Amino acid sequence: MSQASEPAVLPRSGPRPAANAVLRRLRYRLEFAFFWPIATLATLLPLELCATWSAWCWRQLGRFNSRQRRAATQLAQSLPELSAAQREAILAEMWDNLGRVFAETFHLDEFIADPTRYQMAREAELQEFIAGRKRFIIVSLHSANWELAALGPLRAGLRIAGIYRAIKNPYVDAFVTRLRGPLYPAALLTKSRDTTRRFIKLMREGITVAMMSDLREASGVEVPFFGRPAPSTSFPALLAVAHDLPILAVRTKRLPRSHFGFDWRVLEPIRGDSREENVRATTALIQGCFESWVRERPGEWMWVHRRWG
Repeated sequence: MSQASEPAVLPRSGPRPAANAVLRRLRYRLEFAFFWPIATLATLLPLELCATWSAWCWRQLGRFNSRQRRAATQLAQSLPELSAAQREAILAEMWDNLGRVFAETFHLDEFIADPTRYQMAREAELQEFIAGRKRFIIVSLHSANWELAALGPLRAGLRIAGIYRAIKNPYVDAFVTRLRGPLYPAALLTKSRDTTRRFIKLMREGITVAMMSDLREASGVEVPFFGRPAPSTSFPALLAVAHDLPILAVRTKRLPRSHFGFDWRVLEPIRGDSREENVRATTALIQGCFESWVRERPGEWMWVHRRWG
């Protein structure tokens, strides 16, 4: 009797990689087709009208956003001394601020051109620091309109290089990058495995590098943030410790009618016996500075981001 033949192995069902890529590009183009008229309208509207309209929309829709619960939980855990009503007010202010940031991003050129919209704190002292220290690192956080955090150093005469997380949609990312570009005349780099090498190269050429450093970084180090361990980027601390550079922490503060204040602090890297502990301690120093600023203006920080866990 002959042996039964084995069943043929059928290929797995589902779209092939090439088909996936085509579908992904199509989705990105459809998303951009929706984004482009909104961006065009936002650009054509007067700045303050656009910001007010956007803030109203984000306040109304934010309550139903899936990230509202995360923001409420993180806020309650971070500031338990506040009442429920106070926390609700902070969340409403957060959505209002995010809506304004969205609208103001399409008018970045106006902030660059109009010095009256940006009040510099201790400007002469900042220029003295820049002239005296020459080399340092800039860090900032997602508070008020963080896109404008680079405007202070720019107005003080610095040509800085920045790093940002690319938007998933490449067409939207290219559009927004063009808007941000004038704030970072030396270079504007996307976060990647090659970023460290490129930043060090820029530093050796005398360029000051700047980065947002308040978001969760799974590959970073855990340091206290509002009393709880929070995975935080160690990259700025690593650069500061390795090259013995001071850190210039900067922030924007929202003022009425799309005006802003610029504030800053100088943080010296921790110097001890262990380089690893120095990096961890310097990272904690940066996050401690950010925490004090968030406590001062909690409604201007981006609580929707998953900062802990």
